[in-house]
Amino acid sequence: MHRRGHYGLALLAFSPLAFFLTVSRASGEALLGILIVAGVAPIPDIDQRLPFVSHRGITHTVWFIIVASTIATAVTWAAALQGTQSVNGTLSTASAPSLVVPALGVGFLVALGLTTHLLGDVITPMGIQPFAPVDDTEYTWNLTTSANSTANNALFVAGLGATGAAIYIPQVLATIGV
Repeated sequence: MHRRGHYGLALLAFSPLAFFLTVSRASGEALLGILIVAGVAPIPDIDQRLPFVSHRGITHTVWFIIVASTIATAVTWAAALQGTQSVNGTLSTASAPSLVVPALGVGFLVALGLTTHLLGDVITPMGIQPFAPVDDTEYTWNLTTSANSTANNALFVAGLGATGAAIYIPQVLATIGV
């Protein structure tokens, strides 16, 4: 898949959560989630710009997803912790655990965005080896080539449509009193 297709898959995967967040009156969190999921979706293709890293190698594995989402969780928690200390001057023992949930949320969204990237690449003939180097089995569904602009555009439009509907429909329903 190309970048557009990866964005579309990420948005499609996030749209049910966007709907739930919007229904729960957390539209800001839904919009932040969209930015995070779509923002990280193309990251595994950084391997195309790194010397000595093969394309669809280590950055296209579950190990990369685990490491990246763990780092995102830790950085978010540390930043929130630092921000709480800066605002209050000190950190109460009650506030530290409350910062874990948002940090885990960011970690989950990073994992979701990266996972959708792997799903986008598994549908191409080149496939991926998501468990390498532990298991070198290659997975491919061979549905479309990565360069297929029709497939990439269709995924992108579907992702935009699903996410737009997930945010818009609850607001319309709330307006009419449903």
